[in-house]
Amino acid sequence: MNKEQMFESFYAKAEKAIKKMGKQNINDIYAISFWKDNIEDDPRCPVITIGYNTLAQVEIEKENASGLMEAKWNYAFWLQNEIGVIGGEDRNLRLYFKERNLFYTQREYLKAEKRGEEDKLEEQDEQMQKIFMDIIISVVQELHKKGIVKEQLGKEVPIIVHELEYYDLTIQWNVKCNPKPLIDEFLKYCE
Repeated sequence: MNKEQMFESFYAKAEKAIKKMGKQNINDIYAISFWKDNIEDDPRCPVITIGYNTLAQVEIEKENASGLMEAKWNYAFWLQNEIGVIGGEDRNLRLYFKERNLFYTQREYLKAEKRGEEDKLEEQDEQMQKIFMDIIISVVQELHKKGIVKEQLGKEVPIIVHELEYYDLTIQWNVKCNPKPLIDEFLKYCE
């Protein structure tokens, strides 16, 4: 499994999810969510859950938020729907990590723990996360480049790649992923 094959697999899943959104006939989608997590907090299983948020949801939540911008851009107030998933317990992703000598078993972790060598595994965890997110960023860039979002939703909207909190790294992901005008309001909120 090479990087191009991994990219193609992830891209196909992302495109399929966005096409599902287009079929739902929701005209007030203003942002797509690529929520980054790890299955059961396991860094060997990074996952992106694809969803979206709507202006109708913002209207519902603005009373619960500190203001309109928070209701619009804070993921805690979003629909948190699941239209598609990338990664997680994907066998190809696991194979991809194994071929790069990054993936380790629970038994290998316990051995490293006994020897006091967990730091080496933490480095591998960080590398797996970075590799995964580099591919995800490429996927989002390609979705914008090919006009998939505009084709399916009738307009271009930002694809917000995020965790529960916004911090320097998540903001960098979004700057890399989205054409600037699309994320100006999001970046203003993050300030």
